[in-house]
Amino acid sequence: MTTILGSLAGYSQQKPVKILSITNGQQLLVEVEQHGRAVRLACLQAPRFGQEPWAEFAQSVIESHVKRGDQAFFELRSRDVYGRLVGRLFVNGKDLGAQLVQQGSVMAWDGFVGRCDDLNYSELETMAKDAGLGLWSATPPLERPWDVMEAAGGGEP
Repeated sequence: MTTILGSLAGYSQQKPVKILSITNGQQLLVEVEQHGRAVRLACLQAPRFGQEPWAEFAQSVIESHVKRGDQAFFELRSRDVYGRLVGRLFVNGKDLGAQLVQQGSVMAWDGFVGRCDDLNYSELETMAKDAGLGLWSATPPLERPWDVMEAAGGGEP
């Protein structure tokens, strides 16, 4: 039997998970197969902690969609060097990452790990940007979080 901690073969397999906590606007702690695991949502990037109030906004938006104890489904797409599972989380049948991008709380980002070309996050980001939603309303425009990370010499995305 293949577990979420095992093979990455086939992204279509979703495993049931229980939300244990929300770490920030892109990361959660979940219980999967009786193990607590850090999950980083794939193909997006939340504002960095120094990018207030937008980092706090991103966390509040994710908290509006999912709460501790909620049941969800996780689709593993990759693992990162920080020990996190990277993938998509489905809450009430909806892709949480897509909702966050659509609401302008995070930016679409294919520069981390996992394949992103099969997702419509860039299109959702364009719609949020055109509508001036969330971080797209920032004046001056918010610096891209991955540029902030690079200027700071790296750090956990």
